[in-house]
Amino acid sequence: MPVLSRCSFFLLLALLCFTPAQAQSIFNLGSYGESHVIEIPLGVPYSTQSLLPFSNRGFHFANSYSLLYLVNLLPGEYTLGLTYPAMNRRVAVSLFDRWPYDSWSSRIDLPMGPTVRTNYKKIEYRWHMAISPLSTSTTLYIIVEVPPSNMGFAPFPHTVFIMGPPSGPLSTMARGVTFLEGPTNLVLSGEREAVAYIVERPSLAIDQQPLPVFPIPGDLVQNGWFKDGLNHWSPHRNYAVSSDVNSFSLQEQGLRIASAKGQDREGILQRIDADVSGAQSLILRADVKVTRQTLGGTGPDGRQAPVAIAVCYEDINGKEHCRDTLFWRGFFALAPEGPNQSVNGQKVPEGVWYRYIYDLMQLDPKPKSIKFISLEGSGWPEREGWVREVHLIKGGEKP
Repeated sequence: MPVLSRCSFFLLLALLCFTPAQAQSIFNLGSYGESHVIEIPLGVPYSTQSLLPFSNRGFHFANSYSLLYLVNLLPGEYTLGLTYPAMNRRVAVSLFDRWPYDSWSSRIDLPMGPTVRTNYKKIEYRWHMAISPLSTSTTLYIIVEVPPSNMGFAPFPHTVFIMGPPSGPLSTMARGVTFLEGPTNLVLSGEREAVAYIVERPSLAIDQQPLPVFPIPGDLVQNGWFKDGLNHWSPHRNYAVSSDVNSFSLQEQGLRIASAKGQDREGILQRIDADVSGAQSLILRADVKVTRQTLGGTGPDGRQAPVAIAVCYEDINGKEHCRDTLFWRGFFALAPEGPNQSVNGQKVPEGVWYRYIYDLMQLDPKPKSIKFISLEGSGWPEREGWVREVHLIKGGEKP
């Protein structure tokens, strides 16, 4: 990042740190059987009143109450902060290099004391930490966890933020803050197993448009956030580029793919033509949402869904998978009935953003090169699906 833009960015972050995010409850996101994650922007505090009860799923306390956050970070130094009202509650904060419930994940428990107190109304911790340049992912997961109170569930109002450059005890704005050391060389590794969860981005009292989009190291998809409109993407029907496709539109919340009368497989695709033969991982990551569906599941052929992602590739044996055998994952909210099925699909809660993560190097045989990626919809109308970001991240290049 150029010096001037970096300075402007950190000035913006300094201003944002004093602009509270809109506090909101997590309980409207769905049943407790779903995994919920709050994605917080760098430098923007997030405040909430509630934690979710996860019986016997706690990392520190049995029957704990916790909330899972994520933030996307490039290698560098940062400060992670936690503020909450002074109360007689034990609190634990942990960091994870990948999805916390992945069997390969590493957990780092942050120190919690001794506590500095000059303000009897609140407690604030700030941990200095650094992300290693060896990271093959940009996603840091953070869990805030408390045990049940004597009365069972009780609200735990708190604010979480992460900012850079790191702050220190000499800061005149940081009296009464407990400064502690977190990991100094944390390697973010990314998921090795399939992961899917509901992801919530808090409503902010600021315009996020000025905030830059951090490139993800190894990302093969260009403009996967659609910040540059539909640059690098082409409309297609059945994977043939076509100028008369009108079933998609780019709106404020993302790419909308919908049909009120047609069944054709339509959407947008991006040519990639990248060699991935030396990669140890090839992570497909996408945020999708299903808001309308008539045909249940993935249809009678297992290839129809309101929103789907397809990847055309050549495998290590030289066979091309670009039609019937391409990688295809459809997302549906309406359960299949009759001849319809759920093969090649992922059921998602209707009307909420769902993050899907899968390592394409788990395919057998493995991909050797990627030809294109498609975002699409197909099947009986009416149907409507959304995509707000998509990435294909090559990591762990073999020597």
